Amino acid sequence: MSTTSESLRWERVEEFRLSRKEEEAIQQLLKAAYSVYPERTYFRQLPDFRYLVWEGEELLAQMSVAYRLVNNGGQLLRVFGIADLCVAPEHQHRQLGSQLLERLDALGRESACDFILLMASEPAFYRRHGFEPVSNTCRWLLLHREETLGIAQRSIDQALMVKPLGDKRWREGLVDLMGPMI
Repeated sequence: MSTTSESLRWERVEEFRLSRKEEEAIQQLLKAAYSVYPERTYFRQLPDFRYLVWEGEELLAQMSVAYRLVNNGGQLLRVFGIADLCVAPEHQHRQLGSQLLERLDALGRESACDFILLMASEPAFYRRHGFEPVSNTCRWLLLHREETLGIAQRSIDQALMVKPLGDKRWREGLVDLMGPMI
């Protein structure tokens, strides 16, 4: 799915449909946005899809999204998990990150997704967009360098943030991510 606004091209692309050129642009953007990033287009696991923002042939912003079930205190929830939301340093303050979040919010609501969740190192930005930090103990599949090391379980205070998209409430207690960390 692709839309254009001003001179920008907005795309939602399933991961398996990315071209080599798009993968190279994503890798360069991730390296520019994060001081340490692996030599690939994902950190732990491939996402289900991405949002990409282009201006001509230049990739300005991207957001990786996983769609999965999580067990939140005994209730199964459909969630979009955000990873690697980033905007090229020279294009920050153009509201591109905010618009990416708005697009995912709209997709989640029309798709009956219960929550959007993420791990935030900069929570103030996400708070402005309706995310709240939660202090749950989480369980996830521990991956390191393309290997499964086991199952991890620990409290993730103030880094895990959630945004409800419907009428379900986030519960206290164990959150089983039922896969790798988002």
